[in-house]
Amino acid sequence: MSETAHSHVERLIDAFHGQERIRVWSLVITIFGDAVNPRGGELWLGSLQELMSRLRVEPSALRAAMSRLTSDGWLLRIREGRNSYYRLAEAGQTEFAEATTRIYAPAPVSWDGQWTIILSNGPNDRKREARRSALQSAGFGALSRGLFLRPSDGAESIAAQPDEFIFSAHLRGESNVGALIEKAWSDVGAQRSYASFTQDFRPLDEALRAKNDLDPLSSMAARTLLIHAFRRAALRDPNLPPKLTPDAWKADEARRIASSIYSAIAEASERWLDECKRSGDRTLETPAIDISRRFRAPST
Repeated sequence: MSETAHSHVERLIDAFHGQERIRVWSLVITIFGDAVNPRGGELWLGSLQELMSRLRVEPSALRAAMSRLTSDGWLLRIREGRNSYYRLAEAGQTEFAEATTRIYAPAPVSWDGQWTIILSNGPNDRKREARRSALQSAGFGALSRGLFLRPSDGAESIAAQPDEFIFSAHLRGESNVGALIEKAWSDVGAQRSYASFTQDFRPLDEALRAKNDLDPLSSMAARTLLIHAFRRAALRDPNLPPKLTPDAWKADEARRIASSIYSAIAEASERWLDECKRSGDRTLETPAIDISRRFRAPST
């Protein structure tokens, strides 16, 4: 007898708790960015606790995460009587806004051949290593400690830091672009993350195709784990245009699975959100976007 979608969600929750380090604060950011922001951005702590309990996160761990996120400027806390409500602060809003396209948008189908190149001339210190990590999370590959590049998307929003220079350039035709790709993105971990995601979530996708037995809260839990795992790979993916993508690149299959699962559970997960209290007796707003269209090309 085949396993149900519900049993696969339980297995994914087991795997989440089996990690060496459980970052509850990061899971909270996933929930706000994916589900709460499109609905006005504010959520009652009680609703968040309900979802976290379904994910088997202890109340004490959630309280510690909320305290950290608030003190670090990621969340804003609003008090109404004895109730607490939270929303993403400006830093959190900016972070997830920049990540949204990389997580949900289909891979680009065209590219004009232009590259964005960043040359960093700063000292080799902790600040530079943090910048390197941030650039790689934004899809840049590293050719050396101070040289980064990625295909331009026509809407570059990256800003130069002190001791940095940003160029736009085209690669000469005789250059070995395959060697460039292999060198620049050999250590970003996107391939490994995509492979791990595919292995972990394919059984749930197959079960949902056979029969969706998930209730609204379990659908929301599955949606949270899905985006939390997928964004880890997507934010390190250079999002290469097809002409530059290696034959063994694992992003396409992972994105197909993410799209299939998200589409299958979107309606039920939104029903759970419909009942969440935003402030006082007010429920969350109607989504500002069509959630079911995420991961899909505009024409599909």
